[in-house]
Amino acid sequence: MCSHFEQLLSYIPSSSDNNLLSPVSTTSGDLTSILEESENGISDHELPEEPIHIINIGICSEEQEHETDSILARKCSNFVQSKKQLLNEKGIRRITFLLFKEHSFPKYFTFRARSGFEEDTIYRHLEPALAFQLEINRLSNFDIRALPCQNHRMHLYLGSAKVAAGQAVTDHRFFIRTIIRHSDFVSREASYEYLEREGEKTFLECLDQLEVAFANLEGKKTDCNHIFLNFVPPVILDPRKVADKMLSLVSQYGVRLLKMRVTEAEVKTTIKLTPTGRNIPLRIFLTSDNGISVREHIYREVEDQRTGEVILESYAAQHPGPLHGLKVNTPYTSKDQLQQKRYEAQSNDTTYIYDFLEIIRTSLMKKWELFAQVVKRSGQGTVTIPSQDDVMKSVELVVDDQGQLRTVKRVPGENDVGMVAWRLFMLTPEFPDGREVILIANDITHQIGSFGPQEDLIYKLASELSRKEGLPRIYIAANSGARIGLAEELKHFFHVAWVDPDCPDKGFKYLYLTPADYVKVSSSVMTELINEGGEARYKITTIIGKKDGLGVENLRGSGMVAGETSQAYDEVCTISMVTCRAVGIGAYLLRLAQRVIQVENSHIILTGAGALNKVLGREVYSSNAQLGGVQIMHNNGVSHLTVPSDVEGVLAILNWLAFCTQVSPWSPPHPPCIGFAGRTKPGTTEWECGFFDQGSFIETLSPWAQTVVTGRARLGGIPCGVIAVETRSMECVIPADPANPDSETKVLSQAGQVWYPDSAFKTAQAIQDMSREEISLFIFANWRGFSGGMRDMYHEVLKYGAMIVDALRTYTKPVFIYLPPHGELRGGAWVVVDPSINPDHMEMYADRESCGGVLEAEGTVEIKFKTRDLVKTMSRLDKRYAELQLKMKSPELSTSELKACQEELTTREEMLSSIYHQVAVQFAELHDTPGRMKEKGVISDILDWKTSRLFFYWRLRRRLLEQQAVAMIREADPTLPVAEAVQLLRRWFVESKGTENAYLWDNNEAVKAWLEEQMKDNNQSTLIQNTACVKKHRVLREVNALLSGNPDVALDCLVQIGQRLSASQRAQVLRMVTSLDTPNS
Repeated sequence: MCSHFEQLLSYIPSSSDNNLLSPVSTTSGDLTSILEESENGISDHELPEEPIHIINIGICSEEQEHETDSILARKCSNFVQSKKQLLNEKGIRRITFLLFKEHSFPKYFTFRARSGFEEDTIYRHLEPALAFQLEINRLSNFDIRALPCQNHRMHLYLGSAKVAAGQAVTDHRFFIRTIIRHSDFVSREASYEYLEREGEKTFLECLDQLEVAFANLEGKKTDCNHIFLNFVPPVILDPRKVADKMLSLVSQYGVRLLKMRVTEAEVKTTIKLTPTGRNIPLRIFLTSDNGISVREHIYREVEDQRTGEVILESYAAQHPGPLHGLKVNTPYTSKDQLQQKRYEAQSNDTTYIYDFLEIIRTSLMKKWELFAQVVKRSGQGTVTIPSQDDVMKSVELVVDDQGQLRTVKRVPGENDVGMVAWRLFMLTPEFPDGREVILIANDITHQIGSFGPQEDLIYKLASELSRKEGLPRIYIAANSGARIGLAEELKHFFHVAWVDPDCPDKGFKYLYLTPADYVKVSSSVMTELINEGGEARYKITTIIGKKDGLGVENLRGSGMVAGETSQAYDEVCTISMVTCRAVGIGAYLLRLAQRVIQVENSHIILTGAGALNKVLGREVYSSNAQLGGVQIMHNNGVSHLTVPSDVEGVLAILNWLAFCTQVSPWSPPHPPCIGFAGRTKPGTTEWECGFFDQGSFIETLSPWAQTVVTGRARLGGIPCGVIAVETRSMECVIPADPANPDSETKVLSQAGQVWYPDSAFKTAQAIQDMSREEISLFIFANWRGFSGGMRDMYHEVLKYGAMIVDALRTYTKPVFIYLPPHGELRGGAWVVVDPSINPDHMEMYADRESCGGVLEAEGTVEIKFKTRDLVKTMSRLDKRYAELQLKMKSPELSTSELKACQEELTTREEMLSSIYHQVAVQFAELHDTPGRMKEKGVISDILDWKTSRLFFYWRLRRRLLEQQAVAMIREADPTLPVAEAVQLLRRWFVESKGTENAYLWDNNEAVKAWLEEQMKDNNQSTLIQNTACVKKHRVLREVNALLSGNPDVALDCLVQIGQRLSASQRAQVLRMVTSLDTPNS
């Protein structure tokens, strides 16, 4: 081969003998470099010469039949590199090897002078003479890599968007491109037949190749994938037929396209309208950014009269397409923020939340089309189908700076809160004049859809709006439960007080801040100033955090929306759909709204499989679907319907809404209470007083669900309901069934401080019973959460947990939630007993030694104080660790010294990791203190166990009297809310006692004494006098409203009233009426 090759080159003159340039063959990159050189002052005659010669070498050898592409490429490359000098001398621009193999396409390997005769892998197996037809130059915004294809007609490239140095690449996509060659056609029929047959065949081959590429790991990260088909010779065809055929293919293979994230298909062709007509170069684009609706645009290539460049011009369209006026070689753009969010949502197996509006619109159109077909078949006439724009109109609901809900028009993706809401006006076949609904939904692309204070507020206000106006309420759930966080601003400032600074493994005493650091973060912590070793230190006692939404305040918000959802279910039609996942409070909102539609690949859980496996210490659950998939939730009655996709889910919602024609009636309220008994001191006959009166506690339902204790007791003689927690592990015995010889007795161990299905049901049932008995309720809240294992999820723990919220929301007597000493209240357990569920009757208190938060400290550290944070803390606080890190950066270290330093650093890190983990746990625990709870307003006060019995006695007496007084006021004016009635009481108390004694309103004993005095029926009672005034104003308001609405009966009413008055009263009325006509002096 070498001799033949050199003989071939001998016919080509050397480049020194040939001063020709080849501007036609110069690439855009070459032209750019030439222009740059010209700008730098290089004259035209100094421009470097461009090689102009091309060599194509065909090889047919039996040896290559069993060799891979990489081996063949290496052999060709070795040969070319050995002749590199000769090739340069002869001015060879490109050399291409064609390796022929029987019964297969030839293989192409191309080497170019501009790259030093290295292989141009982009053009591997691509005929260079036709490569421009694939328009590779339009991929210039991406770094592309050719991927091997079994089908040599297909050319697949993996593109990664070009970004600035140091930035992460987030836009990866496949570009699959192919050229369809054929002979000229002489008729429309032949053209269309070929297009229909060959077009579909090639389209399917593209999908097959993409499917193979998706099986690889790098295929998983791609999005906005692109298909390009180039029909080379002209076809005699109406371009509408081409577009319609492409649309039918998209419709037919839409599921595959969606699965492989293809968002655009492009067809380049040349058409003739008649056999003798002129050629019209066309581009047909089918685009679906959201995977729901498809946009079609047809362009023709025309020459711009001003610039002489070829541009795209919309063809036979009422409105210009997005590419109208752009050059035909305009590069493909990388994806914008909205597409990034869509990709993130799709990666979570759900639809981007703003795209649900398009799904609703499309589903409404489908309902109208089906309805029109039914009417037509029945012979009842025709139906006018609304336009796409009229079938649904929407306005987004946002919360303004004053905390009020207002409407706004904005583009998708501008939300800065992970909860969005809309007011929709829809035309449906059942309501052709239109109906309104409120749509509330999680945005999973914003902090993984977690619930924080802002999210809870939007949900609550939107739900209240639906209740106020009697509108159906739809909730689309795709969330991760209550948000958890740590005070990030403190991570880089706190210090550790070691027991022995030289030996950290002995433990630590506390965390502290230096005076300088304390000034920077004082608003985020509660501290105690101490002096140790002559050094002033601010010992951290509680971490509050600068940002809102780190812990218990999220649980308070979760309790608030749980109560709101429970009430919404009673008052309006509530329908929910879960897509992707619903965790914790998200799961409860679904159950509380009752009507649940579940997408098949979604799950409804309380705790994730990974977290449960960590608790269990082994891999028990492989996925969340085992815990809350459709096989669990549909079978246990939580999910009413299951659907295969979000589109089918929306259609199910619309079908369900068709039955919701009236507003649901509002139902009356009911609630619950808690307590402990005393005991005889061990080894003596001395009685240790408990929370309630001695001997008054009577336990009920004791054999059932023993992890919860329920009963009745008395506090100062006042009957109360009691719900408490068993902290020991208990056994649940399931007896064998005598009718089933294969059954056997099972003994299940149930951990303390955990709600299981039976104990949650027991709690809810006890609350409902006590509510009907109209007694106050004490709940000693000491739960770590709900059991979220697969068995318990199947046994409806979610359903029974929701029943607790339902029961508490309607409770009408005082309910006191008390976190006892060393007790803890976490996650979903907090949510279902939070006072915001029933703020008029519920209060929460915490013992000074209790704690509460979203997760236990260990769990929070696992998520928010990871190993990298521990390492940063070590390097900041441990001098030796910092010295080793600094030493390793020294360039003067030898290899052996560096290795020794690395080993010492690793050893030091392993030694410190356990103690620093404890430091992190302590840091997290400081976020869960009663001090932070009170600071965030989620508890009423911090109590001490020793004085709690006395406090609650006076508080209970006060609240019972307060409720009686409120009932009197609301009897006088039923329109007054409870909160306003309480404010009236407070105002009258201050007026009665004097402003200097206004502080006594917080003294339960003083308020109780005042209320008892005011309840006495005498003329001196401020309460009775003012209540009479309230009633008088209410009556006057009602009479005035009646007369305003019926002015024609005013005189008759006056006559009727006059007949009931005495003579003196009538005279007084006459004087008052006369004075109305007297002019002012």
